[in-house]
Amino acid sequence: MQILAGQITIPATRNRADQLSHLSRLTERMRDACRQGVPDLIVLPELAAQEYGDDAFACLDDLDDDLAGPVVTTFSDLARELGTTIAFGMARRSNGRRHISQVLVGPDGRLAGVYDKLHCAQFGASGEAAHFSPGEGLLVTEIAGWRVGVVICYDLRFPDLARRLADAGAGLILHPVAFTRDFSFTSWHAFVTTRAMENQLYWLSLNRAGDDWGQSLFCPPLVDGDHPSLAFGNDEQWQWLTLHKDELTAARTRLPLSRDRRDDLEALPLWRPD
Repeated sequence: MQILAGQITIPATRNRADQLSHLSRLTERMRDACRQGVPDLIVLPELAAQEYGDDAFACLDDLDDDLAGPVVTTFSDLARELGTTIAFGMARRSNGRRHISQVLVGPDGRLAGVYDKLHCAQFGASGEAAHFSPGEGLLVTEIAGWRVGVVICYDLRFPDLARRLADAGAGLILHPVAFTRDFSFTSWHAFVTTRAMENQLYWLSLNRAGDDWGQSLFCPPLVDGDHPSLAFGNDEQWQWLTLHKDELTAARTRLPLSRDRRDDLEALPLWRPD
């Protein structure tokens, strides 16, 4: 499987005109990045269709979208033109609520999956919970013969979620993020590496570009001296990533977690001092 991961620059967007201008420039850069070939999947970060932060969140009446609006239409048309699947982040309006969503559109331009962020961050530089509602479902979909799960940013901190997707057969987790340089940035990569290795799958944690952002990380199912993770820089980058199913098998054979995992932990007695 081939992925094109875009750690993209996102300008200020405070109205629909700003947003459509951003999307127009972005789709041109995506076309340019695909001139050497078309990947199976193009991935963009969390809320890729707009600026992240309180200033933009105050303008959501102008920036949010449903699944039939201009944001989805832009990426659907491009997916059909290129003949690939595109996963992109947007503020999604649904049934009187707003969600931070990652939307997937297939090579035919049709909807291929929607995931609404389960855990809205309200700490550090993140003020999401004041504007967005948590999702109520999970997503594992199939792309190019791979089962692909999706989580978004803060979801990383809750290991049961990744485990559930791994148990559903995911060999790749897409983890679009908006990690800025607050206190949570320092531990971000450690969590990504841990989630990839404990679930023995590929993990793509994709941030937006910029001095306050950047540092996206791609982890194989077993990180060691021969299979290092790939860290991006801070600037806009388009990284081509190749995934192999035999690496999943090799990691799970070399480190047999599924064989050695105890399923009776909740039933075991807990020793307490008298």
